[in-house]
Amino acid sequence: MEHVTGARDLVLTAAFPDLAMLARYVGFRLGRLPGVSATRSQTATAVHTEGSRWRLDRLDPDSQDLLARDRAPAMPRRGLPAPDALDTRLYLLLSEDFRRPAARLAERLGVSPTAVRRRLDRMHRQDALIYRCEVARHLSGWPVSVTLWGIAPAGEAARIASQLIRMRETRLCASLTGPHNLMLTVWLRSAEDIGAFEARLADRFPELTVADRAVALWQLKIAGHVLDPLGRHLRGVPVTFWEEPGAEQAEDALLRRLRVPR
Repeated sequence: MEHVTGARDLVLTAAFPDLAMLARYVGFRLGRLPGVSATRSQTATAVHTEGSRWRLDRLDPDSQDLLARDRAPAMPRRGLPAPDALDTRLYLLLSEDFRRPAARLAERLGVSPTAVRRRLDRMHRQDALIYRCEVARHLSGWPVSVTLWGIAPAGEAARIASQLIRMRETRLCASLTGPHNLMLTVWLRSAEDIGAFEARLADRFPELTVADRAVALWQLKIAGHVLDPLGRHLRGVPVTFWEEPGAEQAEDALLRRLRVPR
């Protein structure tokens, strides 16, 4: 979640199991918060890259090779079993503090350390767990975060995205539904670099139109962690799917008023 400049005040990136849950969240959670006057939603049809793949390039080549060798080959995504109750509890514990040793996790879960290690290995190979090391942005050398919404011809969007993710500044690139079919979040050295970066985009991708932009004033939360205005950790908020008491009853009441069968 980011507090940004431009035509919106807040930008939220959220994950849902399906579109119905997204509708419930927007209508029955965000829509009922005091002070929320309007929301706009877009769904990502593809995420081409995200923050866990971004690098500061501060490690020596040997350390980079060691990290690359340590990554287990990903399992095919199709046919993977859904997370069970123990997986979900393990996710929650890891999102609170991923540095807990397997023995401590096993104690909290009531299983053996060997069982925890097997599950961690499986989820790692499934890409169900992605490890990332974040740094306070004002200390990174890239203190300015800018999100750009672009319009690319449908036949060119995939090619443009494949090149955008190779740019040094790119932290996030996604294909979207709606009038803007590409979203790009970049980290820059200074606010003065915003115009120069957009000029580079225009020169390299003349078919891409940047339709809107927003500069992050405060990255309030990232990957389950609440941050201060300088990007330093304040506290963790475990990542889980939203289930608010009474939400289903409120949804049922709305459907009855609209005379829509569930």
